[in-house]
Amino acid sequence: MTGFPIQLEMVGISKRFPGVAALRDVSLHVRGGEVLSLMGENGAGKSTLMKILGGVYPPDEGELRIDGEAVVFRGVADAKKRGIALIHQELMLAPNLDIAGNIFLGNEKRLWGPLAKLDRSAMVTVAERLLRRVGLDSPASTPVFRLTAGQMQMVEIAKALALDARGIIMDEPTSSLTAGESEHLFKIIAQLKAEGIAIIYISHRMEEVLKLSDRISVLRDGRHVGDIRAAEATHDGVVSMMVGRTFSTRFPDRPKALAGQIEPAVLTVENLRVPGAPGGVSFEARRGEILGFAGLVGAGRTELMQVIFGVDAAASGRMLLEGRPYFPRTTRDAIRRGVYLAPEDRKHDGLVLPMSVAQNISLPDIGNYGPRGWLNRGREREVARAEVARMRIKTPSVDRKVVNLSGGNQQKVVLGKWLARRPAVLILDEPTRGVDVGAREQIYRTIARLAAGGITILLVSSEMEEVLGMSDRVVVMHERRINGILERSAVTQERVGAMMTTRDSANVN
Repeated sequence: MTGFPIQLEMVGISKRFPGVAALRDVSLHVRGGEVLSLMGENGAGKSTLMKILGGVYPPDEGELRIDGEAVVFRGVADAKKRGIALIHQELMLAPNLDIAGNIFLGNEKRLWGPLAKLDRSAMVTVAERLLRRVGLDSPASTPVFRLTAGQMQMVEIAKALALDARGIIMDEPTSSLTAGESEHLFKIIAQLKAEGIAIIYISHRMEEVLKLSDRISVLRDGRHVGDIRAAEATHDGVVSMMVGRTFSTRFPDRPKALAGQIEPAVLTVENLRVPGAPGGVSFEARRGEILGFAGLVGAGRTELMQVIFGVDAAASGRMLLEGRPYFPRTTRDAIRRGVYLAPEDRKHDGLVLPMSVAQNISLPDIGNYGPRGWLNRGREREVARAEVARMRIKTPSVDRKVVNLSGGNQQKVVLGKWLARRPAVLILDEPTRGVDVGAREQIYRTIARLAAGGITILLVSSEMEEVLGMSDRVVVMHERRINGILERSAVTQERVGAMMTTRDSANVN
């Protein structure tokens, strides 16, 4: 199949699910050697459209064409045979197998003979060649569970190349990658583009999209609203296409503290040592403050938040919550004291995916929906509808299973279930990961409104712009230590970046 560029076309595609029209008469095309970024709010239909192109779903109406020829995919295997590879946001690798086993899973090479044994030697040889092609310096015999998220992403690309893919769809490929891993991925994409492979790239990170793309195609509410050349695109212009209105600001204004007026500390952390950390950390979080936590992957921010929420026990140190000793032995202890966590991995730790929106929202407070042992479903739905309206969650009803919502709407459910209660401290670990820019604006405004109402926010984010744009103060962590705490007036991207990467904060200007 290789040797000439591919032309992929989707013409008049429509797709309906019970209670919702996911796609309505959508058309787009991409050529070999082109990077087409597909943008849109969560629920706009991006993933559904790509799953149709990847053979996961059949379209209800419309046609797929490859090099001008109409094709019908009866499953993922048909799409793969025609050179279409879909790399999902949640990587589809088997952690118990090694790299070679994953690259050839479902496409194994076999020796001729009555037993049809696997040709392990041939698979390792080809896998090693593919790993060199994508720049992954690991033996093909390395178990996948030992790899970082960035290395797993390279394995997924090698897996696509093993199928002789001519069109590769990447859905949020950098959502779990470090900055260095993301830069390596961008180099691989440039290489694939130079080889004539068509790339469809889905991301909510506008800087990436403007940097990588040749062209940007925008969906809104299941419809295609237009294309724009990346060289002519602007951040605000693309967002306006996505949300259907002018985008005025990225972060809400935060009131400046009055001179000499400092709010009392709600959470005090004194020499708290997280398991495995070399020493303790200390800080205060004030009433109505957004306290940001910056640091590289592995700096210990998530581990610290899990101790504060009672997931893990501290090795030493102490905490005070509103002046009283606070030592949560379980998450239930934290919840009883009004400390809530919206976790980094919402699907595994923040939601029960087979349950409905209403059931997820009521879950932390289920006792108050049935004080006599009988669950008040009417009250449960009433509260859920209020949170759906407040968070603008796109769902046909509060009885919709959360697994069927887009990633951004799932994140809104996580926030909604805590906001249905009254937090004293709300911990937000990567609150906008995988969330589109329109939904981000709303989440930012919600966070600012909660802080203005006196709730203390601990905000962990790997996006520097988000930490700087939202925080009143920034705690910078390095190797599970606090390298410094900066007031808003002293925060700059250069200063925070230097503190994130050096052990000696005294040498940072």
